[in-house]
Amino acid sequence: MSSGLRERKKQATRETIADAAMKLFSQRGFDAVTVAEVADEAGVSEKTVFNYFPTKEDLFFDEIDEREAALLASLRSRKPGESMLAALSRTAAANCERLTSEHFSRFAKLVEDAPSLQTKERQMFARFTRTVADELVAEGVPEAEAAVASAAVAGVYAWMFATARTRAMAGEHGPTALRRLRKEVARGFALLDRGLGAFARKQAS
Repeated sequence: MSSGLRERKKQATRETIADAAMKLFSQRGFDAVTVAEVADEAGVSEKTVFNYFPTKEDLFFDEIDEREAALLASLRSRKPGESMLAALSRTAAANCERLTSEHFSRFAKLVEDAPSLQTKERQMFARFTRTVADELVAEGVPEAEAAVASAAVAGVYAWMFATARTRAMAGEHGPTALRRLRKEVARGFALLDRGLGAFARKQAS
């Protein structure tokens, strides 16, 4: 079997497991579903589930690697002279559409009903903060400055997700909710821009 085919099969298995998990979580709530039940729904062994997802919470936040990759891509693709703040604000604005979709309300309720998912979400933001800081350090930014700047941006992202959840559960979604959230996120980044606007500009190669 070629390495490409092997990777596609692994990705297909991962998606099957994640889809089965979300189906059960949506039907019964996160805490009421066991990993064994997810494995049975997906047609795999419980060991296979853990091979792809170390914890049950990872089954829920199955797109964490993809989200992290998007943050890194936005930093690495910025043009010479563009700040990290400008790049990450675009990524945040792009997330707003998903966070104000009708589908997101189901996701929001599951998180609000499960303290372990809220803990996992905080860990996720901490991971993203370290990832951004490490990337800035790799570009030559001093470690302390990279850590502080990354934490400031993570604060905007955390507020965005928490606010979107609250509003989704209140039935707010669609174009009006999208415009409102994007405007508020833009204001958050504008506030940071007063101190970080010129920070970590991309250097010409």
